[in-house]
Amino acid sequence: MKMNWGMIIGLIGGAIGLLVGLGAVIMTKSWFALIIMVITVGIVGTVFWKVLFGPMMLSRRLAKSGFATTARVVEISDTGVTVNNAPQVKLLLEVTPPNGSPYMVETKQLISRLQTSMYTPGSMIPVLIDLNDKNSIVINYEGAGGSSGQVQGSYTQDSISIGPWAGMHRTEAEKKLYDIDAKNKEIFAYGTSCRAIVTKYTWLGMYVNGNNPAVELEAQVLPNDRPSFEAKMTGVIMEQSVPKFQPGEEIYVKYDPNNTSKVTIEHS
Repeated sequence: MKMNWGMIIGLIGGAIGLLVGLGAVIMTKSWFALIIMVITVGIVGTVFWKVLFGPMMLSRRLAKSGFATTARVVEISDTGVTVNNAPQVKLLLEVTPPNGSPYMVETKQLISRLQTSMYTPGSMIPVLIDLNDKNSIVINYEGAGGSSGQVQGSYTQDSISIGPWAGMHRTEAEKKLYDIDAKNKEIFAYGTSCRAIVTKYTWLGMYVNGNNPAVELEAQVLPNDRPSFEAKMTGVIMEQSVPKFQPGEEIYVKYDPNNTSKVTIEHS
């Protein structure tokens, strides 16, 4: 969570209030009041460090030296803390490192209230990790790695760094996505429309035409004239539509009635 003017003004106002209060206590020449004031300042400082300044410093460090990868949300709970209308949540994540087995880590993060649906259990989110410290992890809001020599997860780099297509050259990824899009258009032209429930959302580690993510979705398709079935589909969705495609969300798809393995997103 980046610091904005609201946070800055609030912090300045709080600092001025503490200084004024400390000055008033000193003027009273009351040792008891001074001790209470010092304890209060210490508690407030500790809270701000753990909730705001500590995570901000970690985010800046990992933005420069962290490794970009993905993590699956296992559990999410509200901590009851809110900063500038952004809730702090406790996340239990299953992280997929570049080498070795996936591991579990618990972290507290400030997230946008408008994007809470992106962190439902089962969702895949981009993160930055410290390869030498499993407990150092932050949400990768930019969807890309820092300057550690790791490849950023976007179309502007030579290869994809995270997700199912990790290691694939950019040109190869573009061609693969182009071929998939052509097949999706065929299904869209003659397919049958119906509802589906998203069961898994996976970012493919790349964006198209700005910040529109290429994603792989797994869903339970719910036709009107036949039993439901599971399907997997790949495509590009609009940036603002990402919350609508998280696990548990209802979407509309089109499928080939003669081959239910062919399914595409109807609209994003």
